[in-house]
Amino acid sequence: MSVEEFIDTASLYALGQTHEFARPSNVVDFLQCRDNKRAIASINVKAESVTQVSKQPFRRATFTLSEQAINQLAQFSQASQLAKSKLIRHLIAEHNLLSDEDKQQLYQKFELETQLKSIPT
Repeated sequence: MSVEEFIDTASLYALGQTHEFARPSNVVDFLQCRDNKRAIASINVKAESVTQVSKQPFRRATFTLSEQAINQLAQFSQASQLAKSKLIRHLIAEHNLLSDEDKQQLYQKFELETQLKSIPT
């Protein structure tokens, strides 16, 4: 894999996409393949900005999740064919669309569920 292919793959991964690179048979095929990938990446970047998920560069973040949440996220990712980080960005964007009242109701529900789970059965 060339440096450009690596960078293209990393860019697609950051956008929540995967792509397998075919081995070009000659220089012309390689250049056409590379230019097509750049065009696709450019289109995907524009589509991403249209959805307004994030216009800022991505930054690595670490979270602690329960095993259940990790498994559910993996299932969602597999079912939707979207990267886990992209799913999380979409969920955050959806959350931001809620009214303050709806957010408060949701937080109260989470708190109640947390309290109920901590009660021994």
